[in-house]
Amino acid sequence: MRAHLTVSPSWGAASEGTTDSRLAAWTPRIAGRGSGDAFLRVAGLVAETNPTADGTVRARAMPYTGWAGFSYDAALPREQLKSVLLAARADIRILSMGAGLLDLYEDVNRVVPIRDRRWVIEHIGILSAEEIGRIRDLGVVLTTHTNRYLYKEGSLFRAQVGSNAEDTIVPLRRLKEAGVHVALATDNVPPTLFLPIWQAVARVDRSTSRVIAPEQCLSRADALRAATLEGAYVTFEEDQKGSIEPGKLADLAVLSDDPMTCLEDRIGDITAEMTVVGGRIVHASAAVRVPDDALGGSNRIGPSSSMPRNQPAGGGSNCCPRIQPRDFRQTLYKSAMTIP
Repeated sequence: MRAHLTVSPSWGAASEGTTDSRLAAWTPRIAGRGSGDAFLRVAGLVAETNPTADGTVRARAMPYTGWAGFSYDAALPREQLKSVLLAARADIRILSMGAGLLDLYEDVNRVVPIRDRRWVIEHIGILSAEEIGRIRDLGVVLTTHTNRYLYKEGSLFRAQVGSNAEDTIVPLRRLKEAGVHVALATDNVPPTLFLPIWQAVARVDRSTSRVIAPEQCLSRADALRAATLEGAYVTFEEDQKGSIEPGKLADLAVLSDDPMTCLEDRIGDITAEMTVVGGRIVHASAAVRVPDDALGGSNRIGPSSSMPRNQPAGGGSNCCPRIQPRDFRQTLYKSAMTIP
């Protein structure tokens, strides 16, 4: 697999001088594209505000042995955090959760333009049309948590905002129409990306079976793009992965069903029957018959390949350079997927 990670800082009771010295030490490793290689890269900084007492207590358990995706003492008081965000001067990209820091993003943008830096807001929930416009103008990219904010809590959000404002709940269609880049994400609960794909298409609340803000449903093709090409855009890797075309990384997930034609409520059940990374098969289920020549000598798709161009790749991946489309249909795929 390929992983792109971001630093979640453990500030503790750091003073402004301490945060400045830590940022200076981290900058060579996390600024710009960060440090690492094609399989593991670390870049950017997670920003949080409003420290809490429970976060301070939880931070004492470091190093964490369970859920270890972030530091519990990563939050700073708002004014102190603003000075940290000005790390944009050193080309450190910022990621935050929810739209609560949007005004601080704008404050930084007045000092250091961030429009082309693809700062990130994660776990989008409720967004007004005005907030969408501000996000678009800043060039901010978004990631989702549809498993929580649509599937589990969609009806709760609807009761909170009222039926007249229902289209503000995870407004994926509005965001797409505004030209905002949005990548689907799982938050690892559960890890399969096909549940968010289904949730973006169906938008069904699990407790009420109500379709939440039906005008915000994505088409299957748009949901697949949000899970592949848009994910690559978030990490500045759209020229490397996210679609099947010559010159991109030879990564591919072979699927158990066709997400374009299967029953809608089956989209979330799709699994990867085979996974190819860098032209090498790294996973294959018993249901897949792997050709003897399936391992390619190149980790990129060559110009001689006849695979369709600009085809979103299942599960955020691309293509194996040695296997032609006819081979895939006859020996590997249970279903073929072609996205215009």
